[in-house]
Amino acid sequence: MLKRRYPRREVPALAWHAGLRTEERAAIKSAIREGRQGILYCSPEAVTSALLPSLYDAARAGLISYLIVDEAHLVSQWGDGFRPAFQMLAGVRRGLLDACPEGRRFRTLLMSATLAPDTVETIDALFGPARTVQMVASVHLRPEPQYWVHREDDPEDKDRKVLELLRHAPRPFILYVTKRSDAKRWMRLLRSEGYARIDCFHGETPHADRLRIIDQWSEGGLDGIVATSAFGVGIDKRDVRTVIHAAVPETLDRFYQEVGRGGRDGCPSASFLIYSREDQETAHQIASPSLISDALAFERWSTMYGQSAQLDTIGQLLEVDLAVVPPRLRRQSDYNESWNMRTLIMMARAGMLELESQPPSRIAQQEDESETAFELRSDEHWSKYFQRTVVGMSEFGHLSRERFEALIGQERQRSFDAATENRVLLDKLLSGSTEVSLLLDRLYRSNAPGRSVIVSRACGGCPTHRREGTANTEYPAPPAYGIEQVGQFDLSLFSDRFPHLDLNQPIILPLEDLVDEAEIVGLLRNFVAMFGVREIATSASFRRRNPALSVLHKHGEDHVLLLQTLEEEMLRPSSYELPRVTLWTDTTGTTLPKDLFIMKRPLHVIIASASTPDPWNFVRRIADTGSNVLAVDQFNLGARL
Repeated sequence: MLKRRYPRREVPALAWHAGLRTEERAAIKSAIREGRQGILYCSPEAVTSALLPSLYDAARAGLISYLIVDEAHLVSQWGDGFRPAFQMLAGVRRGLLDACPEGRRFRTLLMSATLAPDTVETIDALFGPARTVQMVASVHLRPEPQYWVHREDDPEDKDRKVLELLRHAPRPFILYVTKRSDAKRWMRLLRSEGYARIDCFHGETPHADRLRIIDQWSEGGLDGIVATSAFGVGIDKRDVRTVIHAAVPETLDRFYQEVGRGGRDGCPSASFLIYSREDQETAHQIASPSLISDALAFERWSTMYGQSAQLDTIGQLLEVDLAVVPPRLRRQSDYNESWNMRTLIMMARAGMLELESQPPSRIAQQEDESETAFELRSDEHWSKYFQRTVVGMSEFGHLSRERFEALIGQERQRSFDAATENRVLLDKLLSGSTEVSLLLDRLYRSNAPGRSVIVSRACGGCPTHRREGTANTEYPAPPAYGIEQVGQFDLSLFSDRFPHLDLNQPIILPLEDLVDEAEIVGLLRNFVAMFGVREIATSASFRRRNPALSVLHKHGEDHVLLLQTLEEEMLRPSSYELPRVTLWTDTTGTTLPKDLFIMKRPLHVIIASASTPDPWNFVRRIADTGSNVLAVDQFNLGARL
């Protein structure tokens, strides 16, 4: 996208993918080690294999600032979509953090638009403790889709209805199915019906074809896509008008994720779900967690433990080989390795161990070769060298079958309970008995301390609305909840320059009524550039008159600045604990809201007209309230020192 937008500029490699040449991969690794990469988009599989040596070098040098995991809900996915690398990120993260110099540890941010409470519990179990990981989820349901649901048990009638929909539905469209075989069948059927500008996308689609299809889709070269759930994550086309499900997605979450591919430009879109009783039963079967039995899990763990290597003196840190084969199996396979990994993840979710990782230098030593030579091995061979997984034991009864099976059994039951709850919500969707946004609210809302997820409900129309003759057309502004750990801010410079001020209380900076607005913007710029202010609240009119506010973030050390209007804040109070400046100049003579004085902020400066009344004593000015007042001349002098 950047290359298309800036064809005459040299755009650096920002993504690690299978299409890179050998020299391009080497260049990215060198840039990571030297701190020149800035940002890199990559898959969890790349982080846990080919990129790991360069990431460890960058961590040792303190060059990693953030580890950001997008689509974090995939961490809790089992079934056919199971990707061990997503869960293994937890271990790699711990290893990289241990390699960081003191005081230069990076921050971890897990992001998703759809974090359900069960997913949050899984993430905390793998990446925890919760206080060390920030999760962001602001679930605002899309108002664009109109939902239509119809059951048709006869296969031929069902096909005819889907074909009739496709003949009349607005395009572009996506036709979702569950199985790869169904995707191929529908592709053949649509081709026979004369559909030429369509293509097929599923889990076995070759990488080159994927790139071609995504490019054609993004550039408007295709009218439709026949796809499984493999088509969606990271693919954003704004003008999709129709999403049709010719099968029942295994979860309500997956259904909403796929419906959300439509209407991203803010215009209406249509969601059609045409299903049979057989489709519903298939979805229930797929939704049942593919979890190993208690007995088999203990057998696999006992085998891995028996052949593990002890990395510390007390046996708490172990290196296990995912390739070991339990007695009842005959040979190693990808299937065996995957289930060994699932066993470790189940144990981590049950609180029995923590996933860790080891520096590549240790592996190189074990292979009796230099780290440089080890690094030069081809990327295709990396998975072999990372079969040895490091775990930290937190349950000393892990070799007791009774204790092991009790803990694993509890985790299995939690997973099954969550799947059952999701199945109930999905069945209510199919029956049309409950309004869609209410079902999604029940799915995603979380009231867990420090992990609150508030759902902003919206529905463009569904069977319930049509049956009752109503519509939920009101769309509340999405709340920005979820950012509850924002780290520490260095305010020592502000304290040194203005030692008479108490940072635990709001600081008043009074202005004379005739101060030029350009001068006020200059004050704000100095707050951002010199003293680490990361949040500014002004009136909407002041913001419109001063477009320079939109570039103030460029003056901050990390280029992060939240701009909030006071009118918006009245509807949706800000809860970010960031150093803040509130500008109250457009309301000369009016009383400051008392809420501004009880905000929890590491630094809060209120810039107001000197004639503004004190909200607690109307007979005196805000400029005369006491010692926590900073004059403009004082501030300008402090900013120049």
